[in-house]
Amino acid sequence: MNQPFKKQSGLTFIGLVFVLGMLAMVVLFLLRLFPLYNEKLQIEAAMQSVVSQPDAASMSVVDLRKAFLRAISVSNIRRFNDANIKDHLEVVKAARGQPPMLYMHYESTNKLFADIQLLIDYDKQLPLDGSAAAN
Repeated sequence: MNQPFKKQSGLTFIGLVFVLGMLAMVVLFLLRLFPLYNEKLQIEAAMQSVVSQPDAASMSVVDLRKAFLRAISVSNIRRFNDANIKDHLEVVKAARGQPPMLYMHYESTNKLFADIQLLIDYDKQLPLDGSAAAN
């Protein structure tokens, strides 16, 4: 009756399954999120290349959209084309003394599992003064 209790050490099988399950959920989430985030970064880079052009402030909206489509064509993004770019890329007139702003907005989704979706709502403005490359 005077036997000391043996202290448990290590990880049990159920604990290991729980840890591996949590790790698998995190990996699944990251694998589904990466394409959305990568697309966002490529679109930001294309916007930076358009607004960093020295004559960007004097370009027409149509020319800015064409420059964006040329910049984005390097990547594998097929979301934007001549027909739908006017729904996503706009030029916002600024107040007196301020440069106009290039404004991009869109939503992108990716299926996580079953009926659950990941959503990125992209909404960004950059000044059309040729200095955005430093940002």
